[in-house]
Amino acid sequence: MGINDSKFCFGKLKTNKISAGIKSDADATLSEKQKDLLENSWKFLKAEIIKIGVVTFTNLFQTHPEVQDAFMPFQKLAQEDMEHSAILRSHALRVMGTVDKCLARIRTPEKLQTLMHELGERHVNYNARYDFVDLVGSQFVYAIKPHLEDGWSKELEEAWLQLFRVMSYYMKKGMQDANVITY
Repeated sequence: MGINDSKFCFGKLKTNKISAGIKSDADATLSEKQKDLLENSWKFLKAEIIKIGVVTFTNLFQTHPEVQDAFMPFQKLAQEDMEHSAILRSHALRVMGTVDKCLARIRTPEKLQTLMHELGERHVNYNARYDFVDLVGSQFVYAIKPHLEDGWSKELEEAWLQLFRVMSYYMKKGMQDANVITY
């Protein structure tokens, strides 16, 4: 499979808590090499953004059915109907848009941090579960690998995982801060 291959790739990838390695703001960083790898690979991936988003969430729901149950619009949706769901495509496109925005802010970390912090604050209003935030990154990496197979490496995989660790870290901080009641 190459960069232009448009096949869906479904699997049983179980995800670990992706941001577990980030304990502080100092750990929530990307190296210059990682930034370069991410920007270069994203150029190829943008053409497949909807497919990648749908595969990401379809796999997420297959491997973690409790996540599908937490999304009100997807609760009654059968697995075989997932990839054709307009609601799923719309949500997947919004998430992939967030990835795109993070990559556009990758050289200004404070802007990326603010974007994800505010997204976390908004997700509190949707009753999003804090523990589900970490699950998306590994599924995204699984979804993009077939599109970058010719250029895939452990270094590229780690760059994408680190980006999602950073995104998850600041999103979860936003969720925590939104739950703080001040008088």
